[in-house]
Amino acid sequence: MNGPAMYKVEPYYDFDKTPVELPTCMFKMDSYHGDKTGENEVTEDPKLVELERRQEHILQELRSLEGEVSSLAIKFKPAARAVTQQCTNLGGIIHDIVVYANPAQPPHSLSVLFEMLRERYRCRSSVHVHSSVNSLPDKLWGCLGNGVKQLDRSEAQISLTLIWKDVSHGPIMMVAAPSQSPIHGEANIARYVTRLLNPGFDTTDIALASSVDQWLDLATGALLNGSSKEKAAAVRSMNSRLGKRDWLVGSSVSVADAVCWSAVQSAGQVAGAPANVQKWLKACATQDLFKMAASCC
Repeated sequence: MNGPAMYKVEPYYDFDKTPVELPTCMFKMDSYHGDKTGENEVTEDPKLVELERRQEHILQELRSLEGEVSSLAIKFKPAARAVTQQCTNLGGIIHDIVVYANPAQPPHSLSVLFEMLRERYRCRSSVHVHSSVNSLPDKLWGCLGNGVKQLDRSEAQISLTLIWKDVSHGPIMMVAAPSQSPIHGEANIARYVTRLLNPGFDTTDIALASSVDQWLDLATGALLNGSSKEKAAAVRSMNSRLGKRDWLVGSSVSVADAVCWSAVQSAGQVAGAPANVQKWLKACATQDLFKMAASCC
């Protein structure tokens, strides 16, 4: 139903008569760079001028530093590559390794690890007796090929020195003795040798590296330092592992085999070892890597 409007109001603004000028920006404000002194003249603020000058100076210095860094990167890149290669291949600098071991618990794996190093590097060895040791069995004198003609020091890449000493809690290895902390235990010595043999071992195959660590820990924790029950359980674990494989890790001899073999010897578990472990021990005996170590047991 249409009817008259309740109120009649005159238009508030007549857009037809007076067009609205729409703004082109949200806010209008004076320039920060100075005050107007005339219609078109602006005077710069001295503080802003100084700040702009300093900023430009800093940018110039940064550009200069960037150029210097680029020049240094080009200059030293070959040298950095050479240092990396030297760390991997030992270069022409002899790598000195000193191991202190107690003859009451000889680290038999050391001989195996030394033979592994000899397959890749030019190695020399020497054996000495500390004053804390009253007597040394003849077979321990002969480990590491002591008495056999050695390379001259100038020809060797690795020099391994074994010092029989009355030390506790396993062997101790020193590398660059004045600057590095000692490395304790057969397992950790084996880990160090593994990195000499394969610098990318921990990153190329993490699953393989973890498996090696597992058996190294078992050798140290259970076989060498465990109770009689723990030693027996460790041997049973090895027997189960060796049921369908020749070696503990991978398809060939590894540092895991070397350290576990040494631990089985030291723990007195050879005679009563189950069938698979006995088979593995015989397989180790046929390997050239183990022959020197076996003669010292």
